[in-house]
Amino acid sequence: MRKRKSKKLNLRPTVRIYCEGKTEENYFNMLKQKYHQANVSINSRYSIKVKAMARSGMALLHDVLENPKLNIQDKIYLVFDHDEHSQQELLECFDLAKKSKYDITILFSNICFEVWILMHFEPVTAAYTRPQLFSKLSGKQYFNEEYSRNKGQKINILRDKVSTAVKNANRISSPNDESTKIIKKDPYTNVNLYLKDIFQTDQY
Repeated sequence: MRKRKSKKLNLRPTVRIYCEGKTEENYFNMLKQKYHQANVSINSRYSIKVKAMARSGMALLHDVLENPKLNIQDKIYLVFDHDEHSQQELLECFDLAKKSKYDITILFSNICFEVWILMHFEPVTAAYTRPQLFSKLSGKQYFNEEYSRNKGQKINILRDKVSTAVKNANRISSPNDESTKIIKKDPYTNVNLYLKDIFQTDQY
């Protein structure tokens, strides 16, 4: 009688990046391609999956927590903006992520992800509205086209500017920032703090 082969569980962790929209998805896929080429061993340790969810804040978190594909060893990153979310909702979202049985980190930008995008070109110390950021990024020295229409399609122009963005973001964010402080800071982004963990490199 032939022995039944036992089903082996795939314990290789997956880094799962769930994004609010297509711009963020295109951006992290660009980085995934960039750092995979620089470090070909990255996928031997874990895989990176990026997905736009068309959700933000608590709605995004709830959708992710209901995903049956999640494993306890996965590292999960939620990428979303302050937008119109109330401070109470944001605090509850950070708290629920922290208490979850999964390893969840929130990559948060105020007012929106474009604060981080602009940091690839220059320091950002003043608060902008979303329309102001989109207008600025449409300029000749930036994307040189209507930014609101490209949805990150020209995101590759940022490929060699990541170290500049990290340097600029380090001026306004710290690993010690509490969620109560994060949601009130404007401008703010903490994307810079987690690139090393996600892509296993500090050579940006």
